[in-house]
Amino acid sequence: MKRRTVQILLALLVIIYRKTWFWWIFNHFSARFVAASREFFQILAFLELSVSLLAILYLLVFEGRKMLELKWKWSYPVYLLLAYGVNYLLDIALSFLTPATSNQMALNELTEMTGRQELPYLLLIVCLLGPITEELVYRGVLMNTFLKDSPWYGDVLLSACVFGYVHVSSGLTPLAFFTYASGGAISAFLYRKTHSLYYPILLHIMINITAFWDLWMLVFS
Repeated sequence: MKRRTVQILLALLVIIYRKTWFWWIFNHFSARFVAASREFFQILAFLELSVSLLAILYLLVFEGRKMLELKWKWSYPVYLLLAYGVNYLLDIALSFLTPATSNQMALNELTEMTGRQELPYLLLIVCLLGPITEELVYRGVLMNTFLKDSPWYGDVLLSACVFGYVHVSSGLTPLAFFTYASGGAISAFLYRKTHSLYYPILLHIMINITAFWDLWMLVFS
């Protein structure tokens, strides 16, 4: 019972740190640098990496090494592609219904401020470190701590709701929440189906690369 209590408290600390304390610390250290500068992104990358390491350490302690092993079946890549396709079509449909969310507007502003030389740093964070961190926290830590393997998919629902909330906690609207929560649900379903974090991480990376494809073309042009 004591171990379970400690596990829950540590899980909550990791989740809250990713959303709240993480940004407080980031704002403190980045305040003296110009937004979207190289130093700005380096601090952000370092903090993202620190959250990932905390989540990995948590999973190793409470779930064991098997938690980070790559599980393989021929059906898993099919699930991955299906999840990507469903997410892509859902994004298209929702784009006609919802205005830009507060999270998306902030990201757009940051992108506009980013110079050509700093662009690789932004893409590294948005398309690699960010997806890895979010999947480790909102799928790995959260789903393995609360309602794990729930027969009524409570872990999937909880993960989707938390993921939706943390992305639109400012300017929260039902449609904006659903936009991110639906993406979180797809990743959570994929994790439940494969029992491996590598597939939702890869899905998240694919989605973000697609979303920023024009910027990738600019970097490599």
